[in-house]
Order: sequence, then C-alpha cells, then structure tokens
Amino acid sequence: MKYVGILSVGAVLVAGFAYYTLFAGPSLPAITEQSDSIPIPEVIPGDPRLQERQTFAGAGSLNNLRARNESLECQITYIPNPQEPEVTGSFFTANGQVRGDFLVPTPDLNGQMVSSVIFDGTTLYSWTEIDGETYGFQIATDSFFSSKDNEATPVPTDIEIQYNCLTWPAVDRTIFQPPTNILFTDLTDFTATMETGLIFEDGEF
Repeated sequence: MKYVGILSVGAVLVAGFAYYTLFAGPSLPAITEQSDSIPIPEVIPGDPRLQERQTFAGAGSLNNLRARNESLECQITYIPNPQEPEVTGSFFTANGQVRGDFLVPTPDLNGQMVSSVIFDGTTLYSWTEIDGETYGFQIATDSFFSSKDNEATPVPTDIEIQYNCLTWPAVDRTIFQPPTNILFTDLTDFTATMETGLIFEDGEF
C-alpha cells in the first residue's frame, strides 16, 4: 500500500506538469506600449515655403521688374503695335538672374511659337522652337538689356508691358539653367564684331 500511495502522488505530479505544459504555454515577452502619435516635422523659422506670397500688377518694363531686386514670378503681355498680335508669356527673376518664356508670332505671322531667354549673370541664352526644331544662341554679357534696335530677347527689356506678378519666396533655381538638349551657337564674337563695325561707322560720319 505504501508503494501504491507513492505511485499515486507521482501520477498526480506528472498529470499536473502535463496540464501546465499543454495549457499554460510558453511565457510571452513583455509588451512595450507604443505611442500612436505621428512625429511632426520641425518647422524652421523663415522657411520660404511657409511665407505668404504677395501679388501686384501694373505697367512697366522687364528692366523695371528686375530692378526691384525681388524674386518674382510674373505673367506679362506686350503689344508691339496695333497692327501686330500681342505677345504673352511668363517672366521670372531672382538674384539678378532672369528667365522668360514667351508666345510670339511666327515669322510669317500665320501662327505662334515659343521663344525663351535666360540670363544667368554672365551669359544670355535664347532659343526658339519652330515646326518641332529648336534653334538657340548664346552671348557672353554682363548686362540683360535689349531694345527694338537690339533684339537679343523676344520682348525688348526697355519697352512698357503689362504684368501681373507674385513674389516668389521658394525660388526654383533650376529654371535659370539652360536646357542641356539644345546646341547653342555662340554669337559672342559675332556680336563684338558687329558692335565694333557700328562704332567705326559712327566715327566716320
């Protein structure tokens, strides 16, 4: 009977261990409480993306707009004369650099074409797309200026235009870079030769 009692106690212990193993399962790692909050990006004081854009409109020249020494994004309208169609386009300026994209009449006046210009402070780039072909030239210069007598840009820079502008705090510098897929003909030497010839002719008279 003594051995029977021992065996009975052993059986109970084995049964208890088996029950714990089957139903208690392995111990689970402690659960770390996580926050549902989303991190908020740090706001940098003076971030140009957060600055309110100001708008203004009026009449003046492209030189006037550039002389404001502000970063601007403008829509412009230029009427050469009552017999010619108006020229419209976009004009950008920042830190003395300039870009303009203008819709101008084709040479035969039967359609329109896009003519663009960039002045980066040392070089003037101009290009035009006609019938799917793009033609461009560049001139080394430290001045962004053209007139009716010196048509280096699609719109003379000293002629009155109508403009509607926005201040441009977050300037996109890439628009002041000339396209890399255009072969620009360098007219710097040709322009210098022409200027020398004009001076010589003026001196003769």
